[in-house]
Amino acid sequence: MRFALVMLLVAVVATRAEAGRGTASLKYLPDDTSIVLASDVARARGSAIFKKLFKLARDQNATLDAIASAQPVEKLVDTIVIGATPNQTAVVVLEGRIDKLLAEAKKQATKTDTHEGVTYWVTADGELAVIDKKLVFASPGLLTAVIDRAKDKKAKGPGPVRTIMAATQPNVAVFGGAQLDSSMKSQFNKSLGAEPQWAAFSFGMAQKLTVDVRLKFVDETAAAAAAKTINDQLTPDRRGQLEAFVGKEFSDSLTVDPQQSFARIAATLTGDEVEKVVSFAKMFM
Repeated sequence: MRFALVMLLVAVVATRAEAGRGTASLKYLPDDTSIVLASDVARARGSAIFKKLFKLARDQNATLDAIASAQPVEKLVDTIVIGATPNQTAVVVLEGRIDKLLAEAKKQATKTDTHEGVTYWVTADGELAVIDKKLVFASPGLLTAVIDRAKDKKAKGPGPVRTIMAATQPNVAVFGGAQLDSSMKSQFNKSLGAEPQWAAFSFGMAQKLTVDVRLKFVDETAAAAAAKTINDQLTPDRRGQLEAFVGKEFSDSLTVDPQQSFARIAATLTGDEVEKVVSFAKMFM
């Protein structure tokens, strides 16, 4: 739980989605990537929502906090793509003015090594290198495989990951998705009467946070059944509970609709409502 939340929060640090929505960086991700995240910091950095989430990300990640204390990370990075695996390993690819970030990261290195002509640095909690003018961080033992994939001109990234990214919304601050394991599919099936295959999500950050989550089902019938089940559960009493727990904006704006083989869940949150959710999330970190 903590790992997934930290990965989501770190994702608010960066990407320029219009520069290919991070597609070119998907090739560096492991074949078993189950969670993929990207973000457009140019759209988000001026919003109060972004500032709240970036502060929480720093609170939860000592390396990020150390680098951000020395350098304005959110101003130097243009693009980030994050891929996480079921084993809680990850690869993070940054694009932008990376020289200063590299210098700060190298200060934490315990040794240097080389693979296929690429120099990389080993730290206490991972490895890092500059590959194709991108700053790449990886969990221990993963970086040599990243270098190999980078040298493969035919590599495009895991097929399921590319499918998920294609289902996200354009012009948003954070986007990505997740493959659902058998346990999660079973839980969804029990509560919705249908089994989703994967989920895509898109978050817009301005004065309010807009949320768009799409659950992918095997066909339109299953998606419609799931959407109906969720709507049936959104009784006036349940919306009242959501208003008390999160806020009126979220409760009033929450909608669920079937769209072809997807069940789409959409909502907006004010800054105060985001603060409530963040405070709740901290309890699990």
